[in-house]
Amino acid sequence: MNVGIDLGFYRTKVITMGKDPIQFVSAAAKPHDSMLNMNGHTNVVVTSAFGTHLTGEEAVKFDPGDTRQEFSDWILTDKFMSLFYSALGRLTDATQFTVNLGVGLPIADFERYKEVLKARLLGRHEFTIQDRYQQVAKVESVRVLPQGWGGVMCLLLDDNGRVVNPDIAHQRVAVVDVGGRTVNYLSVDGLTDIPAESRGTRRGAWNVVRELRQFLKSSYPDLAELPDHRLMQAVTERVIYNGDESVDLNPVVNPILDDIGLEIVNTARQYWGNTAATFRKVLVIGGGAYLWGETIKQAFPQTVVLPEPEYANARGYFRYVTAKMRGQ
Repeated sequence: MNVGIDLGFYRTKVITMGKDPIQFVSAAAKPHDSMLNMNGHTNVVVTSAFGTHLTGEEAVKFDPGDTRQEFSDWILTDKFMSLFYSALGRLTDATQFTVNLGVGLPIADFERYKEVLKARLLGRHEFTIQDRYQQVAKVESVRVLPQGWGGVMCLLLDDNGRVVNPDIAHQRVAVVDVGGRTVNYLSVDGLTDIPAESRGTRRGAWNVVRELRQFLKSSYPDLAELPDHRLMQAVTERVIYNGDESVDLNPVVNPILDDIGLEIVNTARQYWGNTAATFRKVLVIGGGAYLWGETIKQAFPQTVVLPEPEYANARGYFRYVTAKMRGQ
């Protein structure tokens, strides 16, 4: 099974052939059982050598504290592995299966952690999802890509790993990958990235959450203690509830988005300089594309926001792995 996984700091996204894209909140916590659950949702509890963790949306409900990670070496944690197993378990209920895996790392972390991540994920993994029987996944190959390359692979390849847009191989293309923790700026020329023009920053969508929390501390102090994932949802919907009162967040959130959007554009111009005019396309991917895609397009008219931008990296990793398995 060829699999592309984007283990983001906000959400985990998973792509494989023949299945709808999967995503869930990148949260893991100590498991708890509700006395009564009328929603019909199955809590995804993962048990492995790395412990037992409740993963996804339910983890935020039951443990709103330390469920979100935002540091580079979180790939070394037990929770990271539980999220990885949760992703595999959501793809298949087979007792034994093999995986050829494509994953990504932020550009700023790539050189330091690429071999570490590869070694951590390669090999045999045993885990149990909820009350399901034990599953054994043999990860036969791991290809680690810098984040942003998934967007390029989405244009270059189809789901069968075949080249469908050969012109990309001879063009200069840029990618702005806006995630929760990081923004990655990738410059690619003829399918080779240009290190001097490819950088990553730590100012992603979580910064909106931090500034929203400061507003809530002064105006709605009880809401200021909500977990980050809940506040991110409020940012997306531009509304939050204080009891029965609907609080319009547009006056608060929009200036923050404008400020960060301007920073993203200015940072791109700083990294790319005059070469920005030579890019045939500027691809915008990641969940932050919904927040800042239009802002980036105003600065760079050749901008293309990829369809389902939150899945672009995972989909690109999957297509890249599929192409490699075909020998391309």
